[in-house]
Amino acid sequence: MGFFLVDLNAQTRESDTLGKKLKVEKWTILEEYEPDMILSAEDRISLKKKRIVEAKRRKGILDTMDISDRKRKRLLKDLYKNPFSDRLMKTLADTKFEDAGD
Repeated sequence: MGFFLVDLNAQTRESDTLGKKLKVEKWTILEEYEPDMILSAEDRISLKKKRIVEAKRRKGILDTMDISDRKRKRLLKDLYKNPFSDRLMKTLADTKFEDAGD
């Protein structure tokens, strides 16, 4: 029973990090000494939301590509762990999109 509760707690914590509750530090140490160099907490939250939207867009692109499952899994891993990896950027750059009008 205890293991089940621990697993359930871990799953709820993971779902919170997917964008439902975005958390950033309200005050940073650098902000104390150089407040002009640091973005406000609201700006950092908006940037984090933009990064999440971009990751979802890239995931959608990867899901529609005609590539092997193994390569797709590697690219999705790159997307979440290192969104600017060479392998991911090369794959997205080599993608040819067709116009809807053609």
